[in-house]
Amino acid sequence: MCSDFVTAGALGGIRGSLRRVASDLEQQNRTVSSLAQQVQVANHWQVTAFKLQKEVADWKAWGKNNLDYLLKEEQVSADLRQQLAQAQEALRVEKDRGWKKLNELNERYNKLVRDFNKLAHCVNTVKAQPANAIALITALEAELNAQQG
Repeated sequence: MCSDFVTAGALGGIRGSLRRVASDLEQQNRTVSSLAQQVQVANHWQVTAFKLQKEVADWKAWGKNNLDYLLKEEQVSADLRQQLAQAQEALRVEKDRGWKKLNELNERYNKLVRDFNKLAHCVNTVKAQPANAIALITALEAELNAQQG
């Protein structure tokens, strides 16, 4: 019977050791499961971080492209403003030249009208005084020659 107690005690000790081993294995399984979950979470955040890095790079490229485009547009706008200013100045010069030419033509027209009026007056005088026609025409010729000379 004694050997039964010894066997039972040994079996109890083995059973206790097996429980501790099973408990340790269960703890390790929980730890492995927990680590697996943490690895999944870490992988998820790593993928998210890579996506965000790509988005940041895309936004930086988009911003750089827009900045380059804006700088080109500013240069084009500056060139167009300069061309507009030059065209406006050329137009002003041309208008001034046109007004000057118009004034010269008006002066010439007014002089021709004055000369014609003198001639018409002379013709009317000659018609009214046919006897003095030669003297009047000679006086008119002298006046016209004096104006041209």
